[in-house]
Amino acid sequence: MTHRERMLAAVEGRVPDRLPFAPRLEFWHRARLRGNTLPEELRGLTLDEISDYLGAARYAVVPDMTQHRSEHDTVDTALGLHFGASHPFETRLDGTDRRVTRRGTEVVVEYHTPLGSIRTATILTEEMLDAGVSVPWVTRHAIEGPEDFEVVGYLFEHLRVIPRLDCYEARKREVGEKGLAVCSTSGSACPIQHIMKALMPVDRFFYALHDYPEKVEKLAAQMEPFYSAIESIAADSSAEVVMLGGNYDDAITYPPFFAKYILPALHSYAERLHARGKYLMTHTDGENRKLLKLYREAGFDVADSVCPYPMTSCRLEEIREAFADRITILGGIPSVLLCRDSATEDQFRRFIDDLIARYSGQSRLILGVSDMVTADAEWSRLRYLSERTAAGR
Repeated sequence: MTHRERMLAAVEGRVPDRLPFAPRLEFWHRARLRGNTLPEELRGLTLDEISDYLGAARYAVVPDMTQHRSEHDTVDTALGLHFGASHPFETRLDGTDRRVTRRGTEVVVEYHTPLGSIRTATILTEEMLDAGVSVPWVTRHAIEGPEDFEVVGYLFEHLRVIPRLDCYEARKREVGEKGLAVCSTSGSACPIQHIMKALMPVDRFFYALHDYPEKVEKLAAQMEPFYSAIESIAADSSAEVVMLGGNYDDAITYPPFFAKYILPALHSYAERLHARGKYLMTHTDGENRKLLKLYREAGFDVADSVCPYPMTSCRLEEIREAFADRITILGGIPSVLLCRDSATEDQFRRFIDDLIARYSGQSRLILGVSDMVTADAEWSRLRYLSERTAAGR
């Protein structure tokens, strides 16, 4: 089988010829390039070429956010609108006077509308760059107080979504049989989660949801056409798998919140994709124990970036059992195991050997390093992982 065929078999519940392995290397690669610490044998190779050299599938799930088509892909980061070059759409703001000020890696954006003005700010610190981070940190949110909801609602009502399926299709052709090119929509599953993740600090969001829920729900309704548009565009793509939403955690997107807002959005989109013969993936990289039952009810097909014990409380076998052969896992290898300061060589090898022995010859598992391969991961351990996966039992 090719890497793509293996990954697709796992998604569909078929048994591949061996366990697929698709590590997310982009953070590690950026950090090593910046620090000039790439292993000698990898110098001069692109990220995709490093995956090929490693013998792993190319990770083509979350787009590389350092590759953009224009400044329009990044200038509205604090609105939760930050896109990579392979996203299947782009956005434009109509009816708004937008003024951008750049000072080094800080970007301040003023939005002037007929209903008032807001100001946002983002920054990439040296520490973030050293770690390979690609999306700036929001230092001033779009919604700082109740008076900002109306302005942000105006912005989303005047947000034009432009299909760019050619961008996704180009990436899919580039990946070819060397990986499974997932079509990515939004890192939030629905408008309410978008408000919580991007537009407000999380503590203020929950205060707002309690103190003036009508403002939050009105804004969510104003954002709904944006979500409907991007979901339609991805559904029209040639992708076998579409990504929507992520970053769930049972303390933040706690079960009643998840059940009320996120589950219906995932379930509705999963049904829409299933009717077209496609599969839904979502990014489940947090503490998931109390959400596992709800994940099954949500109807999605692939849980991306599953991060087990010791980085969360759930062991991989518990998650596999909870998913009941209905949800495919992409992940399963805690990133700390690849780091010399977090795990000994013996601990690392025993974990990997046991994992390969336990799950070889099974389906619904695509091995990956959760959430990503970090800057301090050892190249020798990545090599061992790839070799053991290829060898199987």
